[in-house]
Amino acid sequence: MPKEYDKIIRENIEEVILPLAYKLLNIRPKRLEEIPDDLQTTIEREPDFLKKVTDQDDNLFILQIEFQVADETDMVLRMCEYKGILLRKHKLPVRQFVIYLGRQDPKMKTKLQDVIPGDALAYDFPLINIHQYDYQKLLASDIPEEIILAILSDFQNESPEIVVEKILARVAAMSGDTIKLLKYLKQLSVLSRLRNLEEITIKKAKAMTLNYDVEQDFWYQEGIEKGIEKGMEKGEEKEKTAIILRLLKSDKLTLEEIASVAEVSVDYVRQLQAGPGK
Repeated sequence: MPKEYDKIIRENIEEVILPLAYKLLNIRPKRLEEIPDDLQTTIEREPDFLKKVTDQDDNLFILQIEFQVADETDMVLRMCEYKGILLRKHKLPVRQFVIYLGRQDPKMKTKLQDVIPGDALAYDFPLINIHQYDYQKLLASDIPEEIILAILSDFQNESPEIVVEKILARVAAMSGDTIKLLKYLKQLSVLSRLRNLEEITIKKAKAMTLNYDVEQDFWYQEGIEKGIEKGMEKGEEKEKTAIILRLLKSDKLTLEEIASVAEVSVDYVRQLQAGPGK
């Protein structure tokens, strides 16, 4: 999965996984337990979501969910590998799902025998294409992280402009505060690229009447974050520090908000605010 989409999923997964498990997978978790995340010692990458689940009927099983943007040819081999490792380690039933977020309809094979004909092992996984899911069911959620996924679902013959307006209005109503709203607007903008709707999304978002200062604007903040990322990539700590100092000087954000934007600790921001040697 491309880095920017992967980041969104990982930031939001704890919030959306329970409602998605019920709506998309027909699973009603009663209790989730952490599983030691040490699969990377055996395979190249860690699962997107991996938990021990006790459902409403007290069934105990391992739940693994992968979110895919890329239509990977060998996905079934990777999922089969995961399942073998999990079965051996935990001795519990393993339920696996792949939720596809990509732009085109997926062509990936879900049955091992379709990839390796004649193999004796019967293995397959359920593939959920979110493009075929009614957007209104996601729009009705009270969870902003779930609402923004409506941009990837089935618009039911409604125009993209109308659907985007509904998503933006719902996200604004459910966000609670400006900083959270800015975060969801940025994430929605990134996800909209998967439907070729970024231009419409940005245009509609800019037209919204929002009660926040121009220097807290989503695109202003996005520019700051890009500057920080650029500085980090080049190893230029001075550039990152300069941006934080600029935000401190503007007196528009709290220390916690600046730390969140810059992805640093509040203590680090506080030290910069105090000045050298303090």
